[in-house]
Amino acid sequence: MANTKPKGKGAYNRAPIFDGENYDYWKECMSVHIQSVYMDVWDAMVNGRFQPQVISNGVAQEKPKADWSDDDKKKVQYDLKAHNILISSLGVNEYHSVSHCKTIEDMWDALETLHKGTDDVKQ
Repeated sequence: MANTKPKGKGAYNRAPIFDGENYDYWKECMSVHIQSVYMDVWDAMVNGRFQPQVISNGVAQEKPKADWSDDDKKKVQYDLKAHNILISSLGVNEYHSVSHCKTIEDMWDALETLHKGTDDVKQ
């Protein structure tokens, strides 16, 4: 039987590296890359971290980690995967400009503001 495995397949799994140049191009490449990995990872990137909750007396509260279902764990993992992809794609200077951010959504938004904001913001 002939080998049907695509050559160079691993090359398509690498996130594009951002060094501060050509932000719009990088953003589009990163968007496509993350969506190709898994749409739920992209959703975590743009919609924010999933936090498992429980309703108690009609009020939503953070669910204790010990009570997380397998589905809860999987959804939380999407944010961690997105965080890993983004951090590993940033050059050192770009990382330092967003390392203060608490969530992946905040990091993504901060990069947008830094590179698409006013000239004062960019400087």
